[in-house]
Amino acid sequence: MSTVVIEVSPEHLTTGLYVCGLDRPWEETPFLFQGFTIESDDELRMLRRLCKMVFVEVSVEDVEELKSAGRKSPAIVAPAPEAPDPLAQLSTNLTALADKVPLKDSTSLETELTKAKNIFDEAKRAVSNVFEHLRRGGGLDVPDLQAAVGSMVDSVFRNRDAMGWLASMKNKDDYLYNHSLAAAVWALAFGRHLGLDKETLKVVGTGAMLLDLGKTRLKTELLKRPGKPSEAEWQMIRAHVDHGVKILEAAPNVDKRIMTMIVTHHERLDGTGYPNNLKGEEIPLIGRIAAIVDCYDAMISERIYARAKSTFDAVRELKRLGGIAFPSELVELFIQAVGVFPTGTLVELNTGEVGVVVGQNRYRRLRPEVMLILDAHKKVRDEFTTINLLTCEGNIGKKEPTLWIANGLERGAHGIDPSEYFV
Repeated sequence: MSTVVIEVSPEHLTTGLYVCGLDRPWEETPFLFQGFTIESDDELRMLRRLCKMVFVEVSVEDVEELKSAGRKSPAIVAPAPEAPDPLAQLSTNLTALADKVPLKDSTSLETELTKAKNIFDEAKRAVSNVFEHLRRGGGLDVPDLQAAVGSMVDSVFRNRDAMGWLASMKNKDDYLYNHSLAAAVWALAFGRHLGLDKETLKVVGTGAMLLDLGKTRLKTELLKRPGKPSEAEWQMIRAHVDHGVKILEAAPNVDKRIMTMIVTHHERLDGTGYPNNLKGEEIPLIGRIAAIVDCYDAMISERIYARAKSTFDAVRELKRLGGIAFPSELVELFIQAVGVFPTGTLVELNTGEVGVVVGQNRYRRLRPEVMLILDAHKKVRDEFTTINLLTCEGNIGKKEPTLWIANGLERGAHGIDPSEYFV
């Protein structure tokens, strides 16, 4: 069947059409691929937000119908009113962030890593002290955590990747501590990308750090028992939300938004979550943010009953859950924030070479900067060369690159510990 490329107003696009060009550079959009078939209403809404005209490849028979539709006037959508609270404002106008150009980092990754490591270590000590105190039956000291989170916020504003790198280097000494700290890091990176101010970010980061504080009231044997929990054990584990609420209620001067995060971080868009089976818009934005960062870090962590996924597989799972467990648009924004292959991720190129991601291209998420460590025969290279998959020779300006990431690898693959090469 003969096909042609025509220009169409996005108001008249439908699912099933193949988009082959936009009226703006692809790297300024959140779309993963340069050319795709429209498969969902979410993609239609995104195209209508971002573009005034779109190029589609269609059969000759469909040309006249689309051209006729294209002569109609596009619908005018009134902007959503602003709300005073940053999170409330985001909740009413979240889709407008999809085409927002991210702020540039003021500090390079190499420069920030030294500062970030000290901040990260101090935050880990604070989390450890607070959680150990809770395990012994004590109360919650929020100010200690907030001071640590404040320093983390400053680091994330200087460079969005340094904290993420350190969070991905987590060890297996205590899942609860590591998960709490990493969830805070992902929440801060996400919040910065969403445009939250530092004070709001401090609340979001502290809340993320405390998502699992209720587990300090569970028996250690239950949390560390090998194998998948039984249904009765799952019921006990799920009770950590109620335990967390009681701990927060007993603590003085806790921001109510932190309580909201703890209560709703296991709720799901389709109503299958717990403890209240909330559905859709019943889940506040801060709870949806908490749910995504909690789920993402759990997937990339080594747990007693589940092996860690690669970050690439975790991102694919989040995309699969978009529109089911989590809002699709919020998942897309989270992936924009941390990258398909976050800094610190081990990857294998199509050439067989293996390296670690050391930098991001924010709107070309499949083409980050990679430090090559192993050659095509999986031997350690004489020199660790860093390449930018967006601008390297053979890739620049081309729709079909000659060098790309073929696989995301789990940490430790081929005996590589990324922290040995950068931190």
